[in-house]
This record gives sequence, C-alpha cells and structure tokens, in this order.
Amino acid sequence: MAFRATCVTGDPLTYFVQKNDTRSYLRVSDVLLRYNHSHKDVFAELIRIATGSKWSHSALIYLVSDPPKGYDNTFIIEARTKGIRIASWRNEVVPFKQFTVGIKRPCLDWYVETPYEKSKRDPTDPEDTHGIGYLRHVRGIAMDQINGLYDHKTVWEMTALYIERASKRRLPEIPQIAEAADALANVFKKWDESEDTATNVLHFICSGLVQYSFFAALRYRILNALAVPEFRDIAMSNLSNMHRVIYRDDPDGIIPNYIEQVQSGKLDLAAPIPGDVLDFLKTATPADFNNSLNLEWRYVILEGIVWKIDKASDGYEPHDEGEAAVLELLSQEHRS
Repeated sequence: MAFRATCVTGDPLTYFVQKNDTRSYLRVSDVLLRYNHSHKDVFAELIRIATGSKWSHSALIYLVSDPPKGYDNTFIIEARTKGIRIASWRNEVVPFKQFTVGIKRPCLDWYVETPYEKSKRDPTDPEDTHGIGYLRHVRGIAMDQINGLYDHKTVWEMTALYIERASKRRLPEIPQIAEAADALANVFKKWDESEDTATNVLHFICSGLVQYSFFAALRYRILNALAVPEFRDIAMSNLSNMHRVIYRDDPDGIIPNYIEQVQSGKLDLAAPIPGDVLDFLKTATPADFNNSLNLEWRYVILEGIVWKIDKASDGYEPHDEGEAAVLELLSQEHRS
C-alpha cells in the first residue's frame, strides 16, 4: 500500500485543538506510536532492541481537547515504568528533536452498532462518529488498569516471545532457538504468576495495554448485545470480526480459534479470557502496530512538523526529502 504525506503545520501543540464544531483531527482511542531519539529511557531502548523497531512506545488518545466544553488540552493514557497513567499531549511531542510521533486509527467499517449506540451519538459533535461508543469503551478498559504496574518482567517475557516469533519465521531449520525462547517465556510467566496478588491486576508493557483494551472492550460489547435477543445478529457479526481489532500477526491462529470456540459453544464468552489469548494480547509490540493494516495512518510528527497521511496510488513518489523521510517511517518492519 502506498501513501503520500502532506505538510500541514509546524505547530503540533495547537493544530490538534478542536476550535469549532466542524472537524476533529484526533479521535478517542487513536493509537499513538513514538520514537524516542534519546537513549536515556532504558525500557524504551529495551523494547526497541527486543523488537528491532524504530518505535519504542505506544499509547491511546484518552481525551481530545475541546475548549467549548472546557477541555483545553489533549491527554493520552499509557503504560510507563511507574505504572499506567494519564499524560498531557505536550509530553509526547516536546522536545521536538527528541520525539517522532505517529498516529494510527482503528478501521471500524465492519463494526455494527446497536440501535442504542446509534441513538447516543450527537450529530452536532464531530467526535461522535460511527463506533465512537466502542472507542470510548476501549479507553475505559485502559483506564480500569490504572493501578496496574508496568511489568518489567513482561519486557523480558516479550523479548523471549518475540525471539520465538522471529526464529520460527526466519530460522525454521533451527527449531532449538524457538524452543529455548519458549522455555524462557514460560519461566518469566511462572515468575509473574508466583507474585500475583489476590486482586490479580493485569500487568502490561505499553503496547500490551493498547492491544488488550481493544480486545476486551469488544468482548464486553458483544456480551452486552447478546443479553438483548433482538441484538443477537449484531453481536454475532461483531464476534465474527473480532480479529479486526487484533493489531499483530497471528500465525498460530490463536484469535480465530478463540472465536470459533465461542461461536460453536465450546467456550463461554463470559468466561475468563484463556491464558494463551492473554499472553498473545499482552506481548503485542509497537512494531506490530506499525505493520497492522487494521490500523490506518493519519499523521506523523517529525521534528515538530505535522504531516497528514493519505493513501496514494501504487508507484507514488515523494515530492521532496522531507516527505520521503516521513514515508520511510511508515514502511513495514520485519517482513520476509
């Protein structure tokens, strides 16, 4: 897929402020990717090293600025080394030389709203678009994890699982590498389980929080729809499309298998999420979000310049070095 990048402003702090009722450049639960050019953020460096990606952090847009409603700032929700927190948009883009930021948006053309969801949308609010109820639920799920800790051990677990994923793809002739990585991941998992508290708070790295929130919110909304007999067809349609909110490769078919088991009645959707599914969700990486076609590129902020991203015809060539640098950031990572 080809893209073009259009330079729109050199002021990323005020460009995204909603000044009227005709447009909203950001949306709740847009996915933020960030590249920290400083090497002082140890865990960001670990994530980059573990994934071999340019992106070291991901987060969700939590609240879009709307001065007429009294919201003068945009906020994100993210998992950091001291826990899951709400942070100001400014903290993600300043200093401009240190942070490169990408914004991607979930594709929801497949999502079927219930009549109740449709009735709750405000036609005069530019944010109240198709699926906004679900997107607000996603941020709510992330918010529910606010007391969860950024799990340092999960960074190592993710590293082992990523090595396993990469070795299966690139080194199939040396299965011992994948087997060793799998054993290492299980050690870290048991380590985590041995320290679980009675409340069993979920632990995440940054991208794991994002991926889990999209999955869990859809699961809850399907359950809510199933509780109303006339909404059953809507619920089953959204269930069949659950893979659309998975933003990483699934070569072992973990999510399709989960969906099939629920559809066939072998598994109750209301039952706790199976361990293999949780592990799969928690170990998503920023590189996965970069690659996912279930998320569409909207903006890139490079050295303080905001570039709007649009689809282009195959063979499109950038007009200058600036656009070329931006388009390079959108390239697929870890593809054979």
